[in-house]
Amino acid sequence: MDKQHFLDLLKSRVLIMDGATGTQLQKKKYLDDVEIPEELNIKFPERISEIYKSYADAGSDIILANTFGANPIRLKQHNLLDKADDIIREGIALIRKAGKAGCIAAGDISSLGEYVQPLGQLSFDDAYEAFSFQVALLQKYGADIIVIETMTEIKELKAAILAAKDNFNGAIIAQMTFTQDGMTVTGTDIKSFLAMAESLGVDAVGLNCSVGAKDLARMAKTLCASTNLPVSFKPNAGMPVLINRETRFPGTVEEFVESSLEAYSYGVNMFGGCCGTDPVFIKALATELKNKAPVARNIKKRFYLSSRTKAFDVNEMKRPIVIGERINPTGRKKFQEELLNGAFSLVKDEARAQAAAGANLLDVNMGVPGVDEVNLLAQAVNQIQEIVSIPLCIDSSNPKALEEAVKNCAGKPLINSVNGEEAKLEAILPIAKRYGCGLIALTTDDEGIPKTAERRLAIAKKIIKKADAVGVKRENIIFDYLVLAVSSSPEQTGETLKAMRESKKLYPECKTLLGVSNISFGLPSRQTVNSTFLKMALEAGLDFAIINPHESWGVFDPLAKQLLENKDPGAVKYMEANASFKKPAVKQESAALPLARQLYFAVLNGNKEAVPAVVSQIINGVNDPRGNDPGVEDPFKTVSDNVLEALNLVGEKFAAKEFFLPQIIMSAEAAQAAFAIVKKTLKKASNDAGKVIIATVKGDMHDIGKNIVGAVLESYGFEVIDMGINVDARDIIDKAQEINPLAIGLSALMTTTMPEMEKAVNLRNALGVKAKIIVGGAAVTKKFADEIGADSYAKDAMETARYIKGLTAEAEKLRS
Repeated sequence: MDKQHFLDLLKSRVLIMDGATGTQLQKKKYLDDVEIPEELNIKFPERISEIYKSYADAGSDIILANTFGANPIRLKQHNLLDKADDIIREGIALIRKAGKAGCIAAGDISSLGEYVQPLGQLSFDDAYEAFSFQVALLQKYGADIIVIETMTEIKELKAAILAAKDNFNGAIIAQMTFTQDGMTVTGTDIKSFLAMAESLGVDAVGLNCSVGAKDLARMAKTLCASTNLPVSFKPNAGMPVLINRETRFPGTVEEFVESSLEAYSYGVNMFGGCCGTDPVFIKALATELKNKAPVARNIKKRFYLSSRTKAFDVNEMKRPIVIGERINPTGRKKFQEELLNGAFSLVKDEARAQAAAGANLLDVNMGVPGVDEVNLLAQAVNQIQEIVSIPLCIDSSNPKALEEAVKNCAGKPLINSVNGEEAKLEAILPIAKRYGCGLIALTTDDEGIPKTAERRLAIAKKIIKKADAVGVKRENIIFDYLVLAVSSSPEQTGETLKAMRESKKLYPECKTLLGVSNISFGLPSRQTVNSTFLKMALEAGLDFAIINPHESWGVFDPLAKQLLENKDPGAVKYMEANASFKKPAVKQESAALPLARQLYFAVLNGNKEAVPAVVSQIINGVNDPRGNDPGVEDPFKTVSDNVLEALNLVGEKFAAKEFFLPQIIMSAEAAQAAFAIVKKTLKKASNDAGKVIIATVKGDMHDIGKNIVGAVLESYGFEVIDMGINVDARDIIDKAQEINPLAIGLSALMTTTMPEMEKAVNLRNALGVKAKIIVGGAAVTKKFADEIGADSYAKDAMETARYIKGLTAEAEKLRS
């Protein structure tokens, strides 16, 4: 089935997708004798055929192939990589045999099981290559469409979409999984997901798994109100619970259908079920919705820009939309020196400060002579986007650096910039198209900056023509009609404003932008001129302003206006009034802090690079030259107290959803850096708080949550023995007998592996091991922990740390 045929079907009628495969296989005990579900395709194909046929008979138009985890990373873990061709070929072929005429075979793709950098160790390129391997085989063996589903991390989804676009000819549906609060576990909300997926050119977007139908219908309302793309809807049959050691989904068919009908009213086009649903659910769904005409949606055009956790529609934003200009090493010696040393402390400080001052985006420029800009710019992007929520504007003249940076953006960024030069257009327009970026276009070319508005508009026309040919949407283009210093080119200010006014008439889809502070170069009281010019530019149709958000932008000075309008005697009067102007010195807040509090804020903000210098000064008993810090008698206590105080606040912010996993990880790494220095320099072990074993139980391959727990515990001074994933209960308890730890932390993501936790508890009790057992994971509850006799349940890393710290305190009391 070609793409257009599928899209035409979606316009004409509702399509019914299938229900759960994994939970059906578990229920029927069809996973016995295989390593992973995908192995059934070649080892017990009749089991998969039975599932396929049951959904086809129930009324499914679309059946997802049993290829969910058939990527090279997961297959290699189970020694099945050499069977990849056979697994994917049969996954599709069995649908053709079991399905009815016209049944749509969907290649199913999901997570690789590892987070992409910087949240994990997997590079973006490696993620892309893994997905490309899987997609190419789905194309080879005739999948009609691709469904990317159950994704929780937006950079991984980005890699999957790009791989699908590059290796598949059919339609691509991208689905993410959200919790009840409408966010993924990494903090992505529905509009941030949509902004990125739409920008990359998917054919449909959707929601699946995680929550029941009622909660997902509420999210479908938001999604349908924000896009004209087809929308898919695949909820669970309620949230899973464990009853008598068996996973149950409490949602009823009636609730499922009722919520699906609600989602239909919002404009959803495709309906199916996820975990816990079965052919009974799908048959009831098909009875109500199959072949109905979709509810029409006519959503006005949006121009989204986004980060991992925040998206905004440019068309709805108050003008000007502020792009912070301070992450730029030009003329800043200390900034350049730090970057040359591979550090990003000042970069992150500037990012936080500008975001706090009200910037809507951050311009990121790493143009330092003598550095590997391709690598440095990508690193800066990864560092910045995990500490601030606002989107980024990637600023470079190097096409390779631009591509590497936008590839690593967890959202839809701006590219700064292209211009009318043929070489630039040929190099940069394809990058903007491929990655769906907004694009700043400078109206200059090989001959330099034109002196007239007409010539600048002619360059804009050329850029539009080239962009149309490449496929860059006009609404993604932002024209910069260029600001020259009024002190040296007084006649050019009027030409800039004239070009903007005309541009709004000629290219209403396109936005405008200026680097405002260029206007005042060489003048006294520069900010007075800048602020006055900004008001004039807004009246001429300015949308975006690259400015310093720390400055005051409410000033409008009549003399400055005369100067900018090139009216006599405007310049003379302005200079007479302002020649003696001096900008007051601005104190840096960090410079006024005692060393101990500098360490506290470094950990709180996850500023790992700032830690070594501060800790070294504390250890050496340095007297603060500002007179704020008289040195410390016990350096270890000073470090420990301030680090742990910061971590406690991080935990509180995490619980309040002010921080997400990236901030937890970064603060933990900063804390670990502090304790590592103390341990090495003072010969005083930072891990003398006690030993803790952590492991993911047998049958479970998920380790992201466990790894975060380990990092946080180490930051609190515990010696962590990480036994890895898929660990047998006996091996865990044997290790505990050997090393006598304070506690054992057990993790499980799947309800099917949770019984392994009970085995570990029973073994611990039978062998008389004294270590406390804490259990956690997405499916684990306090009730389950109590039922199996675990000592504690922890919902996250910070709660785990609090519990184990309590054990340490109890032990101290007993010793005293």
